[in-house]
Amino acid sequence: MGYRFAFQPVGKEIVAVPEIINVGSVLVKMKLLVLIASIILAYYAARWKLARLQVDAASGRMMLDKLVNAFILAVLVWKLTPLVMNPALLWTRPIGLLYASGGVPGIALGVSCGLIYGVLALRRHGLLQPLALDVLAFASLIALIPCRSLFREYGLVTDLPWGIKLTDSLLRYHPVHLYAGLVALIIAIYAWCLRSPAWGSGRIARDTGIALGVGWFVVSYVDRGAPVLLLTVEQWLLLLLIACGAAMPVLSRLIQKAAGEHTTEGKEMMDVVKETASSSPAQRKQAETNREEGREHRASQPVDKKLDGPNRPAE
Repeated sequence: MGYRFAFQPVGKEIVAVPEIINVGSVLVKMKLLVLIASIILAYYAARWKLARLQVDAASGRMMLDKLVNAFILAVLVWKLTPLVMNPALLWTRPIGLLYASGGVPGIALGVSCGLIYGVLALRRHGLLQPLALDVLAFASLIALIPCRSLFREYGLVTDLPWGIKLTDSLLRYHPVHLYAGLVALIIAIYAWCLRSPAWGSGRIARDTGIALGVGWFVVSYVDRGAPVLLLTVEQWLLLLLIACGAAMPVLSRLIQKAAGEHTTEGKEMMDVVKETASSSPAQRKQAETNREEGREHRASQPVDKKLDGPNRPAE
């Protein structure tokens, strides 16, 4: 089996990463392989961080598994969005689905599906808490660094010495991919160095959303893009990311409140189940009779409108 690498035209300053790997007669996109490797790297980095935070190993592993599943689901939905829009691709160009992507609509649909699955899965196992948001934000940063840094994105023309060239070109262009990767790397180092009390409060997710959105928004001004309502589509999405980061404190409080109510309701239900399981049929029948007598007694009592209903004084 032979291996052949296909490179895009590049300049002499920066070594190119192959866009396509030719394995025999099969073409494999390098971006897909880098994405898979990035997910694996992010998983183990987040797992090591949870161990440093002294999180229970079983709970931490369960949380990461659900977050990784949500991320993989988002990627699959993003990749298969063209199939949803044009089902005929399944029998006309099935191999082409490996290289197609859903663009901006696919990203929105994939993120939505991933978030819905993640929330439901974490809630089902009692792991829906602000720490999950922080871990998700940190793992996303780790995965984004290689994905954005390794594949060149040419920006506007520049005279800066680190600008990259096209083949036989006298012009230099902003290395947008390096700018974006550097921003993600700086934020990841910042999150990594924060002490344990900052984790589990939603602070990591808040700072990551705001800092990454602002940083990439600045980078987008040296990138190429057609404006839509004064800004490019990417800039609108980055503004949405900043808004989501700013909303993280409120979302963390809602999650904590929902988790508390879920725990209380679950505890009460478990108490009822334990009482039912530990009592005999005669005891359960007697308990039901006592409840019926209590309801009948309350119904037979006269109602004082001054003391009952909406006018009842606070206890």
